[in-house]
Amino acid sequence: MFSLVNKHEEFFDFLVTNAEYFHKGTVLARDVLQDPAKLERSIREVRNLEHSADEVTHNISARMRHVFITPIDREDFFLLTTTLDDCVDDIQDVVLSLKLYHAGIGSQIALRMADILVNMSSELIVLFRLLKEIDKNETEIGERARKINALESEGDEVYRNTISALFDGTHEVMEIIRWKEIMEAMEETANRAEKVGNLIKEVVMKYA
Repeated sequence: MFSLVNKHEEFFDFLVTNAEYFHKGTVLARDVLQDPAKLERSIREVRNLEHSADEVTHNISARMRHVFITPIDREDFFLLTTTLDDCVDDIQDVVLSLKLYHAGIGSQIALRMADILVNMSSELIVLFRLLKEIDKNETEIGERARKINALESEGDEVYRNTISALFDGTHEVMEIIRWKEIMEAMEETANRAEKVGNLIKEVVMKYA
């Protein structure tokens, strides 16, 4: 069985931190959809989150250069790190798209997509905490990773239904453009979050 003893498991704390930044970004996106008056403040906050996540990623890379033994294979850890950092970039794009396209109050279906992103990011926080003890938490990690897959599948359905509804002939052109772009940004974020979950499953299969 794989052991993380004396293998700098504190590296996982960095990933937890960036997962928390991602989660905060998803909450900001949902808040703006519920209350557009929060947009400017949320843009400032999500930009700060993105800068902070980049700094964490930089620190991980720097520390890895000076550590002989890492908790998991360096390539696996680097891929997890960069893909999670991309999640933070993606959610920043979502919030910025709400300004770019003058979204206003989101529809119930857009809010459902935002809820899905919030739930996916919450699961990622837990997953990275569980990775410190892969053997002990193998079953729970698998269950939570599958939950992320299910959430992403629900997000795909929400996205397809939204796009179909936008082109049913009852919407103005600007509304179609606006929500098509916003929903695409949200769907891309969900895809990226699922990719992180799948990478975690691959790590467990390799080391548990």
